[in-house]
Amino acid sequence: MERCDPAGNAIGRSIGRFMTRWSLRYAIAFLLVAATACASRSDLISAPLSEAGQTVIGAGYRFVAKRYIRHVPIRDVALSGLSGLSKVDPKARAIPTGGRIAIQYDGKSVAHLEQPGADDFRGWAGVTVRAFEAAGKVSVKVRNAQPEEIYRAVFRAALVSLDRYSRYSTPAEARENRALREGYGGIGVTIRSENGLTRIITVMPGTPGDKAGLKDNDIIAAIAGEPIRGMSLQNVVRRLRGPRGSEVRLTVRRTARKQPLLVSVTRAFIVPQTVIARRDDNTVYLRIVRFGNDTARRTAGKVARMRTAIGSQKLSGAILDLRDNPGGLLEQAIRVSDLFLDDGEIMQSRGRHPNSRRSYSARYGDVLRGKPIVVLVNGRTASSSEILAAALQDNGRAVVVGSNSFGKGTVQSVASLPNGGEIILTWSRFHAPTGYTLQALGVRPNICTGNDRRDVHASRRAIARLVAGETASVDAFRAWRRHSEPTAAGVRTLRAACPARTLSGSPDVEVEIARSLLADRRLYRLALTASAPEPEDRVTTGQERAEDRAIDATNMR
Repeated sequence: MERCDPAGNAIGRSIGRFMTRWSLRYAIAFLLVAATACASRSDLISAPLSEAGQTVIGAGYRFVAKRYIRHVPIRDVALSGLSGLSKVDPKARAIPTGGRIAIQYDGKSVAHLEQPGADDFRGWAGVTVRAFEAAGKVSVKVRNAQPEEIYRAVFRAALVSLDRYSRYSTPAEARENRALREGYGGIGVTIRSENGLTRIITVMPGTPGDKAGLKDNDIIAAIAGEPIRGMSLQNVVRRLRGPRGSEVRLTVRRTARKQPLLVSVTRAFIVPQTVIARRDDNTVYLRIVRFGNDTARRTAGKVARMRTAIGSQKLSGAILDLRDNPGGLLEQAIRVSDLFLDDGEIMQSRGRHPNSRRSYSARYGDVLRGKPIVVLVNGRTASSSEILAAALQDNGRAVVVGSNSFGKGTVQSVASLPNGGEIILTWSRFHAPTGYTLQALGVRPNICTGNDRRDVHASRRAIARLVAGETASVDAFRAWRRHSEPTAAGVRTLRAACPARTLSGSPDVEVEIARSLLADRRLYRLALTASAPEPEDRVTTGQERAEDRAIDATNMR
């Protein structure tokens, strides 16, 4: 193996005592080349980003320039990203001064870099790399930072300046995100960490963990003979997952047994369970946990089986529980909405990119064949789950019960970067069928439980108010739907009538109300009436008309 030693300590032994003049010249030349090679390698070590870093950062900046919901000068994004320099070493800073950027360390300037054009994403990627290289000459922390540490610092600082939903995922986080969306090789259990112990919370039916006899509340004490007490949850998950067909040996402690169990589980392809269904007397209860790749198909299958088991004549309707559902894949939310509608608009999306402006409509084929639906929401019902709730409510297909939903009304686009990381970027906003924005506003329930104390009489009071005609008024829904772009003050005023709550009652107030509505069609119709949209509910503002013309002009080019 070649060793760099410019002093010639090892290489010098190859120079004999009877060296000729020409051989001496060649030896000196060889030593100079070796010294140059060592210097080059030293430079690479002190500049960990180089060309690869410029490619990764440039890809991220290009994605922002092309896809973000509104035009933002890449200069602003990159300058925010350069503030990530201080995340790596608090003494290092990048300060714009006129047309240049001063790189400072401990208050002293160490370099000045020229600013590229406002939207030159390649130029700004180069400036970002050179800024870290310049700081690395005087900062040990920057010089020793791994490239991924720098990418994380730059992108997270850059994207936080855009909005709260645009973000960067490291390669490890991106793999986990893809696994949640697409599935992974594993054993089919959900775990959590409790005081250093790893407890199984749920075992998915039909998965390898279920077939091997694992049970809820089992404690995993060791994996492949290695104790895992105190191990991070991420490391435990990494050890449980693996190639399909491979085996993992678990040591499990169970409350009912004195001795630990040794369990061998053969991994299989696991698609995270997103739909839970059960029969509730003559009602279908569906809980959608999140929207993954297979949610619509699973929902359709579970509803069909329940409908057959109960009988079409006896079926009273469905409870669709979206509480604590954080969202997921937009396409799946649209497909699930379509399952319960024969016609009507599902949602609209609006953004800067021509492809982001779309309208989605339902096709004929209601899987419940018109049976009543009650949708349950709370303050953690967000994003794609809000699309589903709004679509069913605005089309007069469901009564919504609970508190105001979260109000996350933006669509994120995902781009994979050359390093394996991902940028999740806001590229459009979605609007309910009647036109109001879900961003910040969220979905307003027909029957509000957000103001109720959580006790055994809460559901009775809500039903009593409904019988007395005290459900949400038509005017309240009309005011909600007249806001395509509400102000912050307007949002606070509208949402104050039914504050968002995140905890369900004990007993479960929303489920009790849903049962009462499905058991009494008169009550159901009373609750449904208030949210029934009128033609005048859909208001197109002057700003929206201008946006329409701009998008049309773009699409005609």
